[in-house]
Amino acid sequence: MQEIHLIETKLEQLIPKLREARVQALDEAGRAMLRTVRDRIGGDGKVQQWQELYQGSGGGYAAVRPKADTFDGYGHAVGAVTNALESGHVQEPGRYVPTLGRKLVRDRVSGKYMYLDSSGDVRQAAQEAAARIERDMAGILED
Repeated sequence: MQEIHLIETKLEQLIPKLREARVQALDEAGRAMLRTVRDRIGGDGKVQQWQELYQGSGGGYAAVRPKADTFDGYGHAVGAVTNALESGHVQEPGRYVPTLGRKLVRDRVSGKYMYLDSSGDVRQAAQEAAARIERDMAGILED
C-alpha cells in the first residue's frame, strides 16, 4: 500500500513538471524555427525583422509568423509580402524596374520556402526536446 502512495506522489509531481517541460520545449523549438526562418530569408534584415515567434496562450504550440498590423514602406501588409516571398508571385514580363535597372524577363518569381524548408531543423529540435523531457520524467519516476 505504501508503494501505491509513493507512485501517486511521484505522478502528482510529474504532471506539472511535464507541462512546464512541454512549454519550455516548444519555446526552444520556436526560437530555433525563428532563427532558421530568418537565416533562410537572407537579405538586409528588413523582412527578417517582420517575423516573430508566436506562442499559444496555454503554451500548447509555437509558430513563426509575420507581425500583425505591420506594413512595409509601400503600405502592404508584411504578411502579404512574406507570403509572396515564401510561395513566389507573378510579375509582368517586359516591365522596367528602376531598382533593378532592367526589364523583367520571367512571368513568375520562385518562392524562397523559408517556412517550409525550416521544418527539418524544427523537427530535430523538437526530437531533442522530447528526449530531454523523457529523461527528466524518467528521473522523477525512478527516484
